[in-house]
Amino acid sequence: MDEGLKNKCYLEAMRLKKSGLDNEVIYARLEKQGIPAELIERVLKNITIQFTAEVVKERREYFEVQSNARFIKAGAGVVLAIVSYFLFPDNLVVPIGCILGGVAFAIFYRSKV
Repeated sequence: MDEGLKNKCYLEAMRLKKSGLDNEVIYARLEKQGIPAELIERVLKNITIQFTAEVVKERREYFEVQSNARFIKAGAGVVLAIVSYFLFPDNLVVPIGCILGGVAFAIFYRSKV
């Protein structure tokens, strides 16, 4: 296949995909431009795989950040519990409350990342 035609097809398909169009619409528009059907199918398959991989990568990074943030929040509760135990050694309710509060905060609070 002609490299120039292949590059043109990829560029046009990427532009249309980023604008939010479905594969069927992209297929029809590329077909109107005189691009062979087998090239269009191959390009759409590759672009779909690429976009899916990007979405999975973004989600994985988002959940990794969420997981790290939860550990930090729970760890802050434990640190507060240790500090409060040294400040008030006779009162065990405060350190236990700090630990439970840190864990609850980590579980229920959704950070806006």
